[in-house]
Amino acid sequence: LSRSFGASSSVSGDPISFHDLAVVQPSGDTVIRLRGYDLDGDVLKFRVASTPKTGKLTQLSQVYSQYGYEPKDGSAITTTPVVVTGSKNRVFYKRPSPDVATMNKWGTFSYTVSDAKKTSYEGTITLVPPSGALVGSNFLLGAENWRVVGNKAVSVAVTHEPYSRGPMLNHYILGSDDKVNVASSGGEDESLWFFQAPSNYLGNMGISYNGYLKFTLAAFSGDFSALNNNANIVELDCADCVGPVGSGITLVFPLSAAVASTPFKGEATTFTLNLHENAGWLKDPQNTLVKWAAPSKCDMIQVLSRLSSVKILGDWTKWYETVALDNVQFYNTKSGQIPVCAMSRPDASVCSC
Repeated sequence: LSRSFGASSSVSGDPISFHDLAVVQPSGDTVIRLRGYDLDGDVLKFRVASTPKTGKLTQLSQVYSQYGYEPKDGSAITTTPVVVTGSKNRVFYKRPSPDVATMNKWGTFSYTVSDAKKTSYEGTITLVPPSGALVGSNFLLGAENWRVVGNKAVSVAVTHEPYSRGPMLNHYILGSDDKVNVASSGGEDESLWFFQAPSNYLGNMGISYNGYLKFTLAAFSGDFSALNNNANIVELDCADCVGPVGSGITLVFPLSAAVASTPFKGEATTFTLNLHENAGWLKDPQNTLVKWAAPSKCDMIQVLSRLSSVKILGDWTKWYETVALDNVQFYNTKSGQIPVCAMSRPDASVCSC
């Protein structure tokens, strides 16, 4: 895998284990090469530190490791830590059969790399189906703990609708505006409500970097000719990141930028946002005198690696509206996206990109 190393990528020459992604077919298998980096160029030893909750992780068979002949799978890895014995630091992963892909990743496993003196922090391999699904909600069986925030109440449960409104809206959640704050006639609503994602969307989602967040919205009421153009369609927060002035970093995707490429008049519409610093995201400067600007690479990776809040706009209009949300998905199918300059800590808290 090609990597951008950058200056001072390793702290005091400590070895680094890479975070990466592997796409695996349902009931399929794959050979996974574990990768590490050491600023001093030392020989590294690789150890599996944890195993996935589903599927089977094994060492490579001797014949495959040495000559590339079947079978690939060798002894099962059932206890950890264990030294990787396969050539080129490779292991083998196989999905169970029968198998069905869902809106979520298959699972993860972790590993470390060591030189003669030091051991890295754990690197994580994220296993995904062909869709690249990391975490998602299709609301087939319920509201999945999504909330509405920003109305009169600080936070309320969404309404789950177990009905189909066409191919793009089939079992969904619903929110409605109950608070409008307009400074002057024709002005924008300054009290905005959002759909707020549950806890399984939070924490370390760094592997989604340069992947995508997509979701479908539809309106059941509201005047979508009068939008809150200064609003943000998505807001991502890292509460404990070091911000420009105080604690926390907030990244937003402006509504105006979203509708420029994907107009929304209330009919069912799917939005797909690239999770990359150059894709249109802006960073809160925490200073009203400073213009919002694009985040840095470190900003983007750090926020995704320590997500504390994910919010999707429901309050699109200057007056009252009712909006539905369906098929929310963080996904990524591309390996090798996180540069090593952001990997000296698992949560990207040390970043020199």
